[in-house]
Amino acid sequence: MKRTALLFCCLILATSLVFSEEAKKDEKPAVNSTQSKMEKTEAKADSTAKEKPSMPKMTTTESGLKYADLVVGKGKEAVNGMKVQCDYTVWVADEKGEKGKMIQSSKDSGKPLSFDVGNPGLIKGWNEGMLGMKEGGTRMLYVPTNLAWGATPPPGIPKNADVIFEITFIKAM
Repeated sequence: MKRTALLFCCLILATSLVFSEEAKKDEKPAVNSTQSKMEKTEAKADSTAKEKPSMPKMTTTESGLKYADLVVGKGKEAVNGMKVQCDYTVWVADEKGEKGKMIQSSKDSGKPLSFDVGNPGLIKGWNEGMLGMKEGGTRMLYVPTNLAWGATPPPGIPKNADVIFEITFIKAM
């Protein structure tokens, strides 16, 4: 009788172990709430980064102008006095130094801008930023306020704003 009771207990114990192991396979792994929140934050940060790319790595000139060639052209190189035709888009820089509100784009009107490089009618930063660009190239300029409009900007641009230009040098004329 003791032997039967012992066998019966062993059978119950073995059965419960089998069911216990099967239950563990079906369970989802436990994740603490901090880890789960971190994973959600990382996923959100990744999707935000894809939505708004950051500014490219830029070269800073002695004057404080920053620029980056997005596309290097293969044509004539822009020099002072050269008449050129360009497409452009300009944004006010936000507090992080990224593209904020778009102000104007020649692409909207379909009419590129023609001008003489070095023309005093353009802001200093744009004139400086054109130098060395080649036809067919696209360059991003980060123009600090002292090389832009400063305290007397045109309508739609805040006083003392830094601006960001994306310029495509279409052709020398």
